Amino acid sequence: MTVIVSTDQVAPRDRHAFFADLVMQTHFRHNMNFLEGPRPFSASIASNQLGPLRINTVLSGPAHVSRTHRLFSHDPEEYVLVGLQRRGTPRVVAQDSGQEGAMRPGDMVILTSYRPYASVYAEPVEIVSVMLPRPALLVPDSDLHNLTGGVIRGDDGLGRLLSPFLSRLADASASYSPEIGEQLARNVTDLLATLCAERLGHDRIDAETAQRALLLRIRFFINRNLAHPGLSPESIARAHGISTRYLHKLFQGEGMTVSRWILRRRLEECRRELDRRGLRIPTVGSVARRWGFTHLAHFSRAFRAAYGMSPREWQERSSLPALGRPLPDMPEQGTAT
Repeated sequence: MTVIVSTDQVAPRDRHAFFADLVMQTHFRHNMNFLEGPRPFSASIASNQLGPLRINTVLSGPAHVSRTHRLFSHDPEEYVLVGLQRRGTPRVVAQDSGQEGAMRPGDMVILTSYRPYASVYAEPVEIVSVMLPRPALLVPDSDLHNLTGGVIRGDDGLGRLLSPFLSRLADASASYSPEIGEQLARNVTDLLATLCAERLGHDRIDAETAQRALLLRIRFFINRNLAHPGLSPESIARAHGISTRYLHKLFQGEGMTVSRWILRRRLEECRRELDRRGLRIPTVGSVARRWGFTHLAHFSRAFRAAYGMSPREWQERSSLPALGRPLPDMPEQGTAT
């Protein structure tokens, strides 16, 4: 469930204090100085919980934001925060590590709740912040310290994978079941640990970490190509320069085969489209074809096995509150289409 709170619901004279309190509730305490502009200050935060992750999308007018030693005692729990810049070009300074830099849309920065930093927003900004408990990230504190505050370019290295992944996650996080949310949270944590290893030098990436990174890249590739009917274990393995046998080995730890994982993701996307409301409601056949199903009968059987009703019955019930139930196990499928 997405919780959205905006300063528009209070009088302009109360917005600064209102937003500072909102940041404290969704993140942690900060010193905030707001810059005057031609229009009254306006800001909002949309917040979701995804397993242990808290994902916030922040829209804010110009401001100076800082986290100081004096505030640490008020927030005893330690968090790691990944900030993804969507709009605006703020400057971030990590006072403890000496790292600083200007961010561009698509760039990211890693911060912690227990080290001082400051950000300057000279213009309106949109930021996705992903917060996770410090113990969840298996990165030594000395390594994390060396990365804190450094700008991670969204068009370089693993940043090319993490940046769009976090952006899409923020947009869709409210639609995932608790089980899928927990799995995605693990993916984010693994990918972030791998990114840290990459930033500190490839020689520090052990075989297990490299394997997790490969699996995450493969999942991203699958999600990006779900609509292609020809998506298969063979095409996935070929695109990543590995054997089909090794691909199947990577997915053994996931508790399902590659084909079953593709099928599950396609059904999830179809379910979301069938939930769509409005004047133009898509047909069941068009939804199935859009997500890579070439045979409507096979799609209907798989959908019923997953959700307990036909696609048409699900669509007819879309005007009711979301069922919110966990996805049942699906039968093994011989192919992904």
